[in-house]
Amino acid sequence: MPHPTAPRLSAAFLLGSLSLLSAFLLFQVQPVISKFILPWFGGSPGVWTTCMVFFQVVLFAGYAYAHGLSRFRPRTQAIIHSALILSALVFLPIAPADSWKPAGEEDPAGRILLLLLGTVGLPYFILSSTSPLAQVWFIRAVPGGRPWRLYALSNIGSLVALLSYPFFFEPRLEVTMQTWLWSAAFVLFTLLSGIMAWKSSGRTSSQEEVKATETLFETSPKSWQRVLWVLLPALASVMLLAATNHVCQDVAVVPFMWVVPLSLYLLTFIICFEHERWYARWLWAPLALVVIFMAAGENHLHLGVDLNPNFMTEIAWSFGAMFLACMVCHGELARLKPAPSRLTEFYLLMSAGGAIGGMLVSLVAPRVFLSFMEWPLGLILSLLVAGAALFCTVLQLNSREQTWTLGLILVIGCWSGAVFLTQKTIKIEDRLERVRNFYGTVYVDQDYDAGLENEYRTLTHGGIVHGMQNLGDLYREEPVTYYGRSTGIGQALGRLRDNKDAKVGVVGLGAGTVGCYAQTGHAFRFYEINPDVVRLARKYFTYLSDAETRGATVETIIGDARLMLEREPDQNFDVLLLDAFSGDAIPMHLLTREAFQIYHRHMKPEGIIAVHVTNSYLTLAPVVEKQAAAMGWKTTRVITEEDGDDDYTDYVLVTPNEAFLKATPNDIPLGETKIDVPLWTDRYHNLFQILEKD
Repeated sequence: MPHPTAPRLSAAFLLGSLSLLSAFLLFQVQPVISKFILPWFGGSPGVWTTCMVFFQVVLFAGYAYAHGLSRFRPRTQAIIHSALILSALVFLPIAPADSWKPAGEEDPAGRILLLLLGTVGLPYFILSSTSPLAQVWFIRAVPGGRPWRLYALSNIGSLVALLSYPFFFEPRLEVTMQTWLWSAAFVLFTLLSGIMAWKSSGRTSSQEEVKATETLFETSPKSWQRVLWVLLPALASVMLLAATNHVCQDVAVVPFMWVVPLSLYLLTFIICFEHERWYARWLWAPLALVVIFMAAGENHLHLGVDLNPNFMTEIAWSFGAMFLACMVCHGELARLKPAPSRLTEFYLLMSAGGAIGGMLVSLVAPRVFLSFMEWPLGLILSLLVAGAALFCTVLQLNSREQTWTLGLILVIGCWSGAVFLTQKTIKIEDRLERVRNFYGTVYVDQDYDAGLENEYRTLTHGGIVHGMQNLGDLYREEPVTYYGRSTGIGQALGRLRDNKDAKVGVVGLGAGTVGCYAQTGHAFRFYEINPDVVRLARKYFTYLSDAETRGATVETIIGDARLMLEREPDQNFDVLLLDAFSGDAIPMHLLTREAFQIYHRHMKPEGIIAVHVTNSYLTLAPVVEKQAAAMGWKTTRVITEEDGDDDYTDYVLVTPNEAFLKATPNDIPLGETKIDVPLWTDRYHNLFQILEKD
């Protein structure tokens, strides 16, 4: 006769396996599908944050479904859930069809949400409901057990999924194969989920067993506790997405930079929900106070030490503050866990908070704030929450005198810190104009050049200058910053001066500085994904209008350059400039084999593709050189140093034009390590190989 606990152990093992598998698939699909559609929407960080909002909202819907389903009889639950699982199989495989590609004029966020709904909506919904349902089934199978550990286990599965993606799946498998592999694993999930749903339908718990589970918590949750079930995860969600935005705007739009903060976010769930002892207020709250204050005030504290000697330390501060803020929020949330019988309500309100936080960052903030104000606001609110958590610890001291003294010091300190950070970070600097949309923040500044006694203007996207113009009559038609006459693009366009029929394509408008090279009879065709950049370039800079005055034709095409070029007839460009890489967050879909095949179709036989590869953190030249070799063309590299209004530049010029190659010798960069990269495609590219190691 088997040991009486054997069935319970078997059920616990199977339910634990189901929780692990569902969580793995739940979080593996996020980077897979995001990477798949990233080239279709211009490689913007907004793609990831929009995807995150979708996933959070569907997670809430899944928890709501689980909460409602748990109210039915076990057999009815099994029938409904099995039918829904089978329906989800219709959506496999999850690779989006080309018909989902945007036309270029619609709202990208809305298009992404519809795409996700039509491809992974129902499978993700089913996966989202699994964690709370598995815990309901666990309560029936193992009365008196701890269902919360299944939640910690599911977060371990989520963490494994996220960490395995950039280090195992992404480098080894192209993304279409990833979608097929995920779909096959989902079929396995449906089998296990269906089996457990029907096994659970045959179990009922006795009144005594149910009472035993309720003795852990003798009182029903109060209204203020339910409010905190929403607010605490909402703040944690805000910190997750705000930190992701904050970093992705200045580094690179790749799944790795999305995976790190999400992994840290999940790690806080694992720590806090595995067991109450892992969240100690006296440890985590003071640590959070220090790191959050330093991260928020790093540019305003004069400590005699550079807190950000390089970009890696800035990332560390940002992600460290986010981790500790989430740790405090989720730690306090774990302290408010209700009785197991109310766990579906708890998860429902918790997921509602996560969805609210995601919508605040991705949908509300871009329409309310002109800059990424949600990051400093989130830090300040997190500082106050950490202070409140530490204050609760102080209240537990035995000595009333110590309680009052330390409590008063803590309140004054936290309030002073919050006021200081508010004054330093929650402010909008004066600009000629500032706009924010799906593609980030763009603003125009005007200053006075005392030496030349002229006004000049700059166009900045995020933290990168995308154009500058001196407004004096003698200088306003002179190309500056990255486009000086000795730069790679300057030399490529300079040869066209006397060619009356020259045709030039430019990917990335900026302030329109390249228009300085346009002469009578020339046709310059600019491709710009951000409509606000087009408007600002025309409103505050004269490069385009001056080119038209000189007799050139200037066209501006709004939309993702690659999608537009893919749909257009052959343009026969003499020169095509790819200028979407001067910012540090690069759209990598413009550097793949498929992209260069499109460029090649639009070039004249002796044309030049000029790729602006100047970048702080990525060595892009080897990628371009590999694409040139695949086309059967050659390359030369032109590097110029900073000089006056001309910035340091690095261009790779791709062409079969032997005369131009001979006249433009190749520059060898000092100290750059030679990298042999594989040929990048839409379905396979590995950013780790080209990260700067210094």
